[in-house]
Amino acid sequence: MLKPPPRYQLVTTDDGSQTLFSELFNEACHSTAGARAETRFHYIEGCRLSETLEIFDEIHILEVGFGTGIGWLETREFLKTYPHKKLKFISLEMDESLLEWSVPEAKKISDHTYQLREDNCELQVLIGDARHTIKSLPTEFFHAIYQDAFSPKRNPTLWTHQWFTDLKRIAHESCTLATYSASVSIRKSLMKAGWSVYEGPAFAQKRSSTRANLSGLMNEDFLSKLNTHTIMALDDKDFL
Repeated sequence: MLKPPPRYQLVTTDDGSQTLFSELFNEACHSTAGARAETRFHYIEGCRLSETLEIFDEIHILEVGFGTGIGWLETREFLKTYPHKKLKFISLEMDESLLEWSVPEAKKISDHTYQLREDNCELQVLIGDARHTIKSLPTEFFHAIYQDAFSPKRNPTLWTHQWFTDLKRIAHESCTLATYSASVSIRKSLMKAGWSVYEGPAFAQKRSSTRANLSGLMNEDFLSKLNTHTIMALDDKDFL
C-alpha cells in the first residue's frame, strides 16, 4: 500500500483491513476491530441497502467523511450482486490529499470535485468544509446517509442539530441515516432536527450505535430515556 498522506499513520485493524490514524483529530478513521467489517455493519446493513435496492433502480448515498474510501469500496462491491441497479455515491471530504491517496484513479473535474465512474456505479467527492459543500446538494435526494465523520468530541460541527437539519433537507423521505456514535448529545441533535431516532446494534467494544429515519415512530421507552438525560443537543453557537 502507498505511503499514507502527511499527518496520517497507517493502522492494520483486526479483520486485516487497513485504516488511517489522523494526527489532526487524534483519532482513527475506523474501529481498530475491523475497518471493512465496521463499514458493512453500520452502513450497508445499518442503512438497509438490500431493502432500498428492492424498491429503487438507482440509489443515492451520501457519506459524510470519505476517509480511506472504504465506504465507497464496500458499497460498490455490494452493488455487484445487483448488476441491474445503479449507484450514485457522493461524499464530503475536507482533505484533498487523503482523497488522492485513497482513490488515485478519481479524476478532478473542477476545483473542488472529483469523479469516478465504473460500470453501474458513480463516485463524486466534494472537497472542502462539509458545512459549505452540503449546500450544493439537491433536496430530498439521498436514500441513505453514512454519518461517518470523526467523533463528536473531535469534530463537533458535523454533529450539531443544525448539521442534521441540513442532512434532513437533502434526505429522501425513505432515507435511513446510520452512524457508529451512540452519544446522547448526537441523538438529541438528530431529534431536534426532526429525525426519528432509534438505538442501533453494537459493533466490537461499543455498547450500541444510532440509526435515524424520517418516517418511523420512536420507541417510547427509548424516547423517555433520552428525555431524562440532562445532556443537551449540540449547537453551532458552541463551536462556530
